[in-house]
Order: sequence, then structure tokens, then C-alpha cells
Amino acid sequence: MVPDSQRPTETDGGDSFEPGFDEAVLYTVVRDAVKDALLDVIGTLLLLGIAFVLVIAGIQAVFSSISLATVAIGIGVLAFGVYLAAATLEIIPPIREWF
Repeated sequence: MVPDSQRPTETDGGDSFEPGFDEAVLYTVVRDAVKDALLDVIGTLLLLGIAFVLVIAGIQAVFSSISLATVAIGIGVLAFGVYLAAATLEIIPPIREWF
């Protein structure tokens, strides 16, 4: 319920106050914006989780390796995990913007 002090009142000319927007359209726009923001947060958290797993797997591969090839693969996985985390947090631009 809206208090009487916030209700639209008539002006000196006798016209009633119009807010200038449709409440149904405003509701739709705000709902879509909130849904988009929540999906962005979920996507960011998922990408950071994947990056964390890649970094841990790369570190384990480097320290538990027997051959030089395994060390190279571990360093590659580690580098990709660090890149994925940095690109997700927008510290560096994604690859699609490099070209």
C-alpha cells in the first residue's frame, strides 16, 4: 500500500501525475537483467572452478612426472588453467580479442 504522501496528486493545472513508464515493461526489463546477472555469476564461478582443477592437475603432473614429456604436458595444463582464470576475471583479454 502506498502512503498518501507518495500517491500521485493533481498539479496546479488539474492534470494528474504520470510516471512516464509502463510498470509491466519495467518489471520485464529488471527481471531479465537480474536473470542475466545471476547467469553471469554462475558461469564465472564454474569457469574459475575448472581453472582451479586444471592448475592443481598441472602442478601434480609436474611434480610427479617421470619423463620430460610429462613435465611439458603438466606445464601446458598449468598455463592453460592460469590463462583461463585470468581471462575469466578479465585480467587479460580472451583469445578471440587478440585477432
